[in-house]
Amino acid sequence: MYKIYYVFVVCFLILLADAAPLDKDSEARIIHNEYTIDEVGNYRYSFETSNGISREESGSFFNVGQPNQHVLIIGRYSYINTDGKKEMVEYSADENGYSIYAPKPEISMGVEYGGVPGAVLATLLG
Repeated sequence: MYKIYYVFVVCFLILLADAAPLDKDSEARIIHNEYTIDEVGNYRYSFETSNGISREESGSFFNVGQPNQHVLIIGRYSYINTDGKKEMVEYSADENGYSIYAPKPEISMGVEYGGVPGAVLATLLG
């Protein structure tokens, strides 16, 4: 009698675990997707999903047909971290290897700036 009860409880727990709600990442949809490529092989693509993940990348060939032919890839991707903050990673790759760039700081209004010293920024803002 207890064996049947035990089997019933185990089956119920397996069914319950299988029917658990999915997290929002598994339900994400692609809301933007673009890809272009030319006759040389230069490309550009980007996509964005409904859960805040996005990526942009472009690749360009240099010195085509020469011994030092190489491709330059520049891109970035972003996602929402567990604290709800958007994280962005910018990178490039070329004949010298792969590089990741330091994140750009943001001012309080969420506008990115490119390394303007604080004193200069304060003067410009009044």
